Amino acid sequence: MPMSQDHRSEVPVAWSRGPGCQELATILGGASAVQVDGDPVGSCIRTRSLLMVTRKLSSFDLCSVAVPTDFDPDATTEVVAAVGSGPHSPLAAAIALRLGYRLDVPARGVYAHGAPGPVPSARRVLPEIVDRFPALQVEAIHAPSPADMVDALPAGALLIVGAPGGSWFQRQFFGPGARIRHRAPSGTIVVKAAPRRVYQAMEPPQAYGPQMRAGDAVALGLGDIVVAATGTLVGIVSSADLHRADPDRELADLVAHAPHLEPDEPMDHAIELFAESNTAILPVVDRRGRLVGVLYRDGTGASALPWAG
Repeated sequence: MPMSQDHRSEVPVAWSRGPGCQELATILGGASAVQVDGDPVGSCIRTRSLLMVTRKLSSFDLCSVAVPTDFDPDATTEVVAAVGSGPHSPLAAAIALRLGYRLDVPARGVYAHGAPGPVPSARRVLPEIVDRFPALQVEAIHAPSPADMVDALPAGALLIVGAPGGSWFQRQFFGPGARIRHRAPSGTIVVKAAPRRVYQAMEPPQAYGPQMRAGDAVALGLGDIVVAATGTLVGIVSSADLHRADPDRELADLVAHAPHLEPDEPMDHAIELFAESNTAILPVVDRRGRLVGVLYRDGTGASALPWAG
């Protein structure tokens, strides 16, 4: 089912070794924060993590990523998200709100632009941010360079910025002046958004054995159901076939081939499979064909991170 988009909601957060990683993950995820083992992909899938806090940006894109630099929560008196047209700005805004809530400090979004005077893109971007994050105060400011903006931050400000993307600020921030990340008063957090994955939305596996009678399934009020034997996927029985069948027939006689998903597939693929089929449920299997979860049609619409609007 879709998760709450409240920035106060708890979500699973994973962390790897690195300065400030455990501390940031614990603040963001609370009791749900877990350390990854030598298999970060497997760790994230097992814990259904929506965010990974790690020491550096990489090609890892199973879930969204946050990278702290000189993170000092005890000295933080304000959280500032650099927002713009880049693909990671919503995540920066979402994490700013989350940190502001958890640290009990103000959070705001800043659209920094190098050109003096009104900037057309700011008039487009800022209303979108306000619409998605009504609790976040936003403003546009003129800064000749990212260094000027960072130097103008008040004491105790923690800066959150998206990875290199589409905005002027992001491109400049990660250019020749990248060392300015260390000049933010209370540190910097760089974030990179990733598309939602099947494992993040799937429910625990719920399946029925091939020997179950159709009449018993109907009596239980079941609709489309997944059939599995000793943990291995067999197929799906549709609600229509279930109700048309003789009550004494076993599910093994009614089962049909089921389109299925793997946990690390993007949600876009799941949406395509649902569009191509009449089923309300899709099984999720690992690479050995063992059932690890089920995905419901009405669970595909939430954002990749509940805080992200």
